[in-house]
Amino acid sequence: MSRASRKELGWPAAATIIAAMIGAVAASIALAIAPSGHSESASTNRVAIAREIGEVKARLEALEIASRQMRLELRDDIKELRKLIQASLEAKR
Repeated sequence: MSRASRKELGWPAAATIIAAMIGAVAASIALAIAPSGHSESASTNRVAIAREIGEVKARLEALEIASRQMRLELRDDIKELRKLIQASLEAKR
């Protein structure tokens, strides 16, 4: 800092900086002292979320397979209907 900027730094600004530094140190100490059970619950939550995501993916894959199968069956049914309609039209002639 230059001398001009030091003179402009009044006691309210200095008090704010000191309070922020004390708060940062207090937060760091609180995080360092925090019980490890919190991290266990966080990892448990991650595992649960990963399991749920896996279940959703499995359901989506099952739906995709079922929809493919239904489309194939519908195509076959449509082909059969066309053949029946053509056969009935030819029989009427």
